[in-house]
Amino acid sequence: MSPPCSVALVNNSRDTFTPTASGAIATCLWELCRAAADEGAPPIVITVPGEGETYPWDRLRTIAPYLGPANPYQRRLLRAERRLSGWARVGQRSYARQVAAVVAELRPATVVCNNDPEVAVHLRRAAPEVRVVHWFHNLELCAEGFRRRYVGDSGITTVAVSRYLARAIEATYQLEPLSVAVAHNGVDAETFHPVDAVRLPSPPVIGFVGRIGVEKAPDTLVRACLWMARTRSDFALQLVGDTQFGPSTATAFSSGVEVLLDELTAAGISVTRTGHLPRAEVPAALRATDIQVVPSRWDEPCALTVLEGLATGLVVVASATGGTPELVGDAGVLFPRDDVPSLAGVLGRLLDDPDRRSALATTARRRATEFTWAATWRRVVGDP
Repeated sequence: MSPPCSVALVNNSRDTFTPTASGAIATCLWELCRAAADEGAPPIVITVPGEGETYPWDRLRTIAPYLGPANPYQRRLLRAERRLSGWARVGQRSYARQVAAVVAELRPATVVCNNDPEVAVHLRRAAPEVRVVHWFHNLELCAEGFRRRYVGDSGITTVAVSRYLARAIEATYQLEPLSVAVAHNGVDAETFHPVDAVRLPSPPVIGFVGRIGVEKAPDTLVRACLWMARTRSDFALQLVGDTQFGPSTATAFSSGVEVLLDELTAAGISVTRTGHLPRAEVPAALRATDIQVVPSRWDEPCALTVLEGLATGLVVVASATGGTPELVGDAGVLFPRDDVPSLAGVLGRLLDDPDRRSALATTARRRATEFTWAATWRRVVGDP
C-alpha cells in the first residue's frame, strides 16, 4: 500500500499538465504545487498525459487517456448513453473512475477537483471518507441531475477564483448566498518582475497576451490602435499568443485579426507577432511592453494575464468584465466591453501622460504582491 498523502490535485479531465501545450488550469496547479512544496506539503497531481514534457513534478499520477471504441455504431451508442446519464463528455466517466482508483490507493485527506463538478460528485460517492473540494475556474455548467447531486451533497466544498464567479456559481447552482469561498489566482512576483534597467527611449509598446480567439477580443485592441493611428504613430503593438496552446490553426476570426494587423502595419505602426510562447518565455515578452491590454469580451473570471501584467509593473488596461475589476483595483484602467472608441481614448491619454503611466506601474507592482500562490493554496485547501 502507498503511504497516505495530504492533498491530491485532480486536473480537469480535458487538460494536460505541460508548460508548453496546456491551459490556465494546469498553470494554476503547477503554481499550487510549488507553493505547497515551500510549505512542506507537496500534493499529488492526477492528470491525463499530454504531448511533450510535463511540468517537473515527481508526485505525478497519469490517467490513461480515453480512446473509445473504433466502431462508429458503438461510438454513437456511447454518446447517447452519455446524454442520458448526464456526463458532460464521452470519456469523463472513465476519467472519474480512474481518479477514484488512484484516490483509493493514495488515501489523501483532501482531493481538489478543477472545473469538473461531475468528477467531484463521483469522488464524493466513491470515497466518502475524503474531503472533496471543487475549485471553479469559470462558470462550468453540468446536467440537472448532476447539479442536484452536487448541491445536495454537503460534503463538497465549493471554491471559485473570484468573487464575481462565486456569486455566479451560487446563482446558477442554486447554492446558499455567500456559501462559495473565494481563492483568487496568484502570481509569481519573482518571475514576473519589472525590467531591471531603464528602457532606451522608444515609442511605448502596447501588449496583448492570450489566445487569438473571439472571447479574448484582440480585434477590439487592434481596432483601437487603428483608431489612434489616424492621428498618431508614437506607439507600437505586440501580440503574444495563437489560436490554441501549441501548433497554430488558422480560423476565420484569426484571419480577420491578421487583416487588421496588416492594416495597422500599413498605417506605419510597428507590430510584433510572437505566436504561442512556452510559459517560460512569457515574462520576458511582457517586459518588452509598457501597457498591457486585456480586452476580453467574455467575463474573465480571474485572468492570469492581468495579474502577470501587474506584477511586471505594467500599466494594465482591461475590459470591465467578470472578476477583472476586483483584480485591477486602483492599479489600472478599465473600459467598457467591446468599446473601441473608449479603449482608444484610454490608450491615447496614457500615451500622452508618462507621469501617470509611471505612477500606475508602481501601483500595479504593489497590487500584485497581494496575490500570492501561497495564499491561493491555503484558501483552496481550506485555510482562509
